[in-house]
Amino acid sequence: MIDQTPLAGKTAFVTGAGRGVGRSIALHLARAGANLAICARSADELKTLQTDVESLGRRCLVGVVDLTQPAATQYFCTTALSEFGIIDIVINNAGADLDVGQFSESDPDLWWKTVEVNVRGPYLVTRFLLDGISEGGKIINVSSGMGRRAGDRNSAYHVSKAALNMLSDALANELWQRKIDVNTLIPGPVATSMFNRDQPGEGRTPPEEVMARFADDLPPGFPTWERLKHPDEVGALALHMATQPVGGPNGQTFSLARRPL
Repeated sequence: MIDQTPLAGKTAFVTGAGRGVGRSIALHLARAGANLAICARSADELKTLQTDVESLGRRCLVGVVDLTQPAATQYFCTTALSEFGIIDIVINNAGADLDVGQFSESDPDLWWKTVEVNVRGPYLVTRFLLDGISEGGKIINVSSGMGRRAGDRNSAYHVSKAALNMLSDALANELWQRKIDVNTLIPGPVATSMFNRDQPGEGRTPPEEVMARFADDLPPGFPTWERLKHPDEVGALALHMATQPVGGPNGQTFSLARRPL
């Protein structure tokens, strides 16, 4: 019989958990038995997720945090370690794509803010949790195929995800002796409000509507055989990565993309 709660007794720390991929990952881990520490910048979305997690019988600690701010990030990490004693799984999912044009027209503040969210955030979370991550723990950094190849737009996102990929590799080399595995998850295109380019104040488009919008044609740059994924597909892959045995894959990239990366 397949164990339906392989993460029972474990605690996961998930960033950017309020919606989209982060929410799906958090729910997959909770259904598998994990207690959660979740953070994002939207209190309402986190509260909804907390209710859903606790309805499964799991404990759920919530933090409204800007992960580019060291003091706030350290406070929530310290609170999570105090609450749960140890962290078994770290999912660095929070990300941003704030400057989408060409470099010559880029906004310096938005360009650098993208790098801060996508690199400084995972650095700070991992740094402040590191001493409290269990032997056999997992660190999963959610990256992008855009970090593996250059484009003619979105340079901040390309640069930041490339840096995150290297952070994963560096940590994999440093932490294996503690039996902590560090791997990268590349979802490929996912039906999220970020992919749909929802603007602040316009509400969040449900994944099913985003998938319907792009059912026939993805934006330029994707091959014809690529397809849009539902966030739950990413959640399932994250769960698979989180439940690998001690001594399992380390320094590897797991991807749902349907193209060479």
